[in-house]
Amino acid sequence: MKKFIKIIRWLYPGLKIKRWIILLLLGVFLILVSSHLMSRERSLMALIIYRALFTAGIGLFIFGTAYLIKSFFEVIYPDEDKNLLDIIYEKRFLSKGPKIVAIGGGTGLSTILEGLKDYTSNISAIVTVADEGGSSGRLREELGMLPPGDIRNCLVSLAEASKLMRDLFQYRFTEGDGIKGHSFGNLFIAAMTQVTGSFEDAIKASSRVLAIRGRVIPSSLAKIRIKAEYNDGSIKEGEDKISDGTEPVKNLYLTPPNAQANPEALAAIREADMIILGPGSLFTSIIPNLLIKQITEEIAKRNIPKLFICNVMTQHGETDGFTAADHLEALLSHSKKNIMNYCLVNSGRLEYNLLLRYSQDKSFPVIFDRERLRKLGAIVFEGDVVSRSDYLHHDYEKTSKVIMDIYNYDKRKWKGLKRKLS
Repeated sequence: MKKFIKIIRWLYPGLKIKRWIILLLLGVFLILVSSHLMSRERSLMALIIYRALFTAGIGLFIFGTAYLIKSFFEVIYPDEDKNLLDIIYEKRFLSKGPKIVAIGGGTGLSTILEGLKDYTSNISAIVTVADEGGSSGRLREELGMLPPGDIRNCLVSLAEASKLMRDLFQYRFTEGDGIKGHSFGNLFIAAMTQVTGSFEDAIKASSRVLAIRGRVIPSSLAKIRIKAEYNDGSIKEGEDKISDGTEPVKNLYLTPPNAQANPEALAAIREADMIILGPGSLFTSIIPNLLIKQITEEIAKRNIPKLFICNVMTQHGETDGFTAADHLEALLSHSKKNIMNYCLVNSGRLEYNLLLRYSQDKSFPVIFDRERLRKLGAIVFEGDVVSRSDYLHHDYEKTSKVIMDIYNYDKRKWKGLKRKLS
């Protein structure tokens, strides 16, 4: 009786599948009847009629099957901007893509993720939790939670949800006592943290809401802070204060120094086919992740392509006067291990009018010192990866293409070595 009720439920009105089931069954009926009659009939006129019925049956069967599948997909995946072929491609092809771990924070990491999600759905973004400025800093201080800002940016970059939902998460309130300056996404993650009981669960719940392609992982679940020592011996503590120094940063430290890595981050690194560091703020977005000893150790163990993407422009207060080799040298000196084997530097033309605008903020092009980079043990790639719209930062489409070219280069190199050894 229960089975009969389940069958009957398929005939409920409004499901928009009965018509296609009827059409499909009618096609099967015509195919079977016409095939039977053709096997017994000998007159030419009758054979022509039966073949026409057979052809019509095949057409009805194909038409009914196609629209039945389409009806199911419209319910399961109600995205009007994507057709069935796009959905199948994303779910099948991208799920077989390489396992890529991207480490960093800020807008640099989210830019890279935006491009990588077109090549693979096996992305793990390991994000710094040292942020103390703006909305994130206020929520961190008032609610005692980890800063959600960089996490939110990465979630939105990996999102498959509608543009309206992504815009909603990035919406920043411009008025209202207590709420002004906060982004909706930060408040959503804060609320989810209270509802689920943990920051980790809040990220996973937000990931489902945005239907992200990949996963976003805090580098640590500890409430860490960063402290900078400058060349003149002065010290500043707090991510939002690091770039206020007038001298170059000599050393960066973590508080507490023995902060434990998020186990999920370590697992992602162990399973990775490729690891990416940068682009982004060198001392406030990238290096803080490497100061967590377990993360650095796991990266160093992996014999896979490990790529550092150097910034296009220097950042005033952090990397004034830094060349590309200076960036990489800072990474290596703070990790105290050889954690990179590839380096990507921009060789694309920089727009003069944008250079003038950046110079007013004391930001200048990063000099590409190829020989020093090679002496640091990195295989150097150069490419036109810069955006020429309104900002001199990495273009996500061009950069992700070069990243995949480097990944494929490494695969060919190791295949050639294996053949040579055998």
